Amino acid sequence: MLRVALTRRACAAIQKLPPDVQAACLEALRELPKVFGRPHAHAGIGVRQLRAGLYEVRIGLAVRAVFVRSADVLEVQMVGDHDGIRRYLQGRGV
Repeated sequence: MLRVALTRRACAAIQKLPPDVQAACLEALRELPKVFGRPHAHAGIGVRQLRAGLYEVRIGLAVRAVFVRSADVLEVQMVGDHDGIRRYLQGRGV
């Protein structure tokens, strides 16, 4: 069974979100292990591959969470808006 782990960076970003967006974020992350790897199921919560081994899940209209899969762990590395995600990807050389 897959599980979700958050980096410190992701936790800090979630804490800065408004309460309603925090709740939506946590709900999406709870659903993630159930739908990851099942394309028809994860289309509903907006999971997509950004690059090989790097994925994002949609949280509302403006917020995204970027994660990687390592064995049975989906590690959320970053949570932010489109510009924040773009900067994060550029910083990784992706």
